[in-house]
Amino acid sequence: CVLDAAVEGLDPARALRVAVDHRPDVVFSLTAAVTLDEDAAFLRALKDAAGPRIHALGDVPSFLPGLARERLDAVDHLIRDFSDPGLSALAGGATDWLPGAVPAPLRIPTPRHDLFPLKRYRMPFTAWRGVATVLTATGCPFRCRFCASHGLPHHLRPIPDVVEELASIRRLGIREVYLRDLTFGPDRARALALSSAIAEAGLGMRWSAECRAEVLDDEVLEAMARAGCEVILVGVETGSEEVARRLGKPVGSRATSVLAAARSLGIRTCAHFVLGVPGETRDDLEATLRLARELPLDYAAFNLYAPRPGSALWEELVAAGRVDPGDPGSQDVSLRAHSYGELDPRTLRALFRRGVLSFYFRPAQVLRLVRGTPWSTLLRQGTGVLRLLMEAER
Repeated sequence: CVLDAAVEGLDPARALRVAVDHRPDVVFSLTAAVTLDEDAAFLRALKDAAGPRIHALGDVPSFLPGLARERLDAVDHLIRDFSDPGLSALAGGATDWLPGAVPAPLRIPTPRHDLFPLKRYRMPFTAWRGVATVLTATGCPFRCRFCASHGLPHHLRPIPDVVEELASIRRLGIREVYLRDLTFGPDRARALALSSAIAEAGLGMRWSAECRAEVLDDEVLEAMARAGCEVILVGVETGSEEVARRLGKPVGSRATSVLAAARSLGIRTCAHFVLGVPGETRDDLEATLRLARELPLDYAAFNLYAPRPGSALWEELVAAGRVDPGDPGSQDVSLRAHSYGELDPRTLRALFRRGVLSFYFRPAQVLRLVRGTPWSTLLRQGTGVLRLLMEAER
């Protein structure tokens, strides 16, 4: 079975009761830096109550395995590569498992999406109720300095396998998919072939994906649009060239032309921005907020910087004594996170709030959203914006 306590609205005590009632022999659990202590307590309670073998995945097992072994004392194995075909042996109760080589291409059985509460999942910028997530590739070939994804193995799945998985999802009555590749389309030829195969399958599905502006061009975007791409989410991150260098992002990004081309094809656009980067000044941050308003965007996602274990910036902050590597939970990405730039946290929160307001509450932007976004989606987005603004006031 699959237990998604977050989407099911289960607190730890209720989630534990549900898990124990299933009397599992083997458990695979996603863990996270910001909830490491809570995860450790939950898994220990589950181990004591039901006695399963427990295998943990997540950022701490992947990038801080020593800390994971120390804190997650109920865990039998740490999974650093979730695409390892040997995991099926662990699922069968093996006790002597060792990580193995992953063949190329990556072949896995079609995932059991029917086990998930799909009707409860939604994407923030789309209309459908019910969303499934699909990976066409693992890892990321790019080396952004604020991100650790390049430290995960990069594997590609055969395109026919991906299309068959999409077809199985469509048979479940789901019409929307989030292609959860860390970066969609770094290999241009594969992006074209995959988009063409999805279009030819005629599944009538809509999908969204995380992208980089420098790997997209008119031909790729046209192929994506024909295949049902509804939203692209592009990591623009900053309006400052100096901050872009610090983040390991391209300077002089093609974002404007790429986002405009996507819009012309009916693909809605969202950009991610990160605020509070080490060394960032107020002028840098103001440039980011200004760029967000100038780009041809339907949506903007403003995020406060938090050091990611395994990233180059994490290592620098640890070496400088600004991050305690033994307390990854303190690096929360919520609005209570520290400011690592030259601004104090209070000023950073105020500018975050202004960024949201100045982007979403422009008359032209409001009109665009009302005209181009389903009302159910607008309601969710409006609620999310208000929640962010309320947190920013704290």
